[in-house]
Amino acid sequence: MSITRENIEERKSVLQNDIVTAKQRLVEHDKNRQEDTALINALTGAFQLCEGFLQQLDNEKPEMVGDDGNDKQ
Repeated sequence: MSITRENIEERKSVLQNDIVTAKQRLVEHDKNRQEDTALINALTGAFQLCEGFLQQLDNEKPEMVGDDGNDKQ
């Protein structure tokens, strides 16, 4: 098989299409990465909020039975 100008032009076209496809995948990957990072940040914030609520519950003293909230000391 001999190399012709037409063979080379066809190969260039295939390569150019592959380059465009790879670039599109990179853009999509970057977009997904940003979305996943934002999701992780939101989930981490919610997790930390739950941890804070649990800590508040653990630190609360149980109320005495019959305590009407009027502390006269």
